[in-house]
Amino acid sequence: MDSKIIEAYNKFGDRYDEQTALFWEQFPKTFIESFRAGLNTGKDILNIGSGPGRDSLILKMAGFNVTCLDASESMVEATTTKGFNSVQADLMELPFGNSSFDGAWAYTSLLHLPKSKIVHALQEIKRILKPSGILALGMIEGDEEKYVEDKFVIEPRLFSYYSKSDLESLLEESGFQIYHFEQFTPKRFTYLNFIVSNA
Repeated sequence: MDSKIIEAYNKFGDRYDEQTALFWEQFPKTFIESFRAGLNTGKDILNIGSGPGRDSLILKMAGFNVTCLDASESMVEATTTKGFNSVQADLMELPFGNSSFDGAWAYTSLLHLPKSKIVHALQEIKRILKPSGILALGMIEGDEEKYVEDKFVIEPRLFSYYSKSDLESLLEESGFQIYHFEQFTPKRFTYLNFIVSNA
């Protein structure tokens, strides 16, 4: 993963947590429920790019056993403090064996990867999922790939934006079967939320 992104989250993890607090308060319960309904067996979930752990807490409250993974040391410290089993690792090389998890949650984490690497990341997720496993993926709608700064995280982070049709093609190319989709537009961005099975 891009070292600039890791450094930005190491420096401004607390401010990012503050920035995203309202987002997770508004997050649609329908997406969580659809994710839970799609799990045929087990509840062991890997949260890929877990950040400070707000979504991990939501998943825990929904009854999942959550393992957190993030490339940022400060984010791993934050989720460890919240009581989660937390691992520091690159999103491109998940340090788990094949078929280790019932489900994976990758919400606005893979958007920090260059578009040229997204298929590799999806295939790596597919590898660590059980044959019956599912993935919840959240991305932001658009078509650009660019570095962005804001008033909370004031160092550049790479953002890759996608259309719904582009993500559908990439997921199918990576061997996933789409069975649930919904959009979420809390403010100026539209989030494209997919739940897919390890077909």
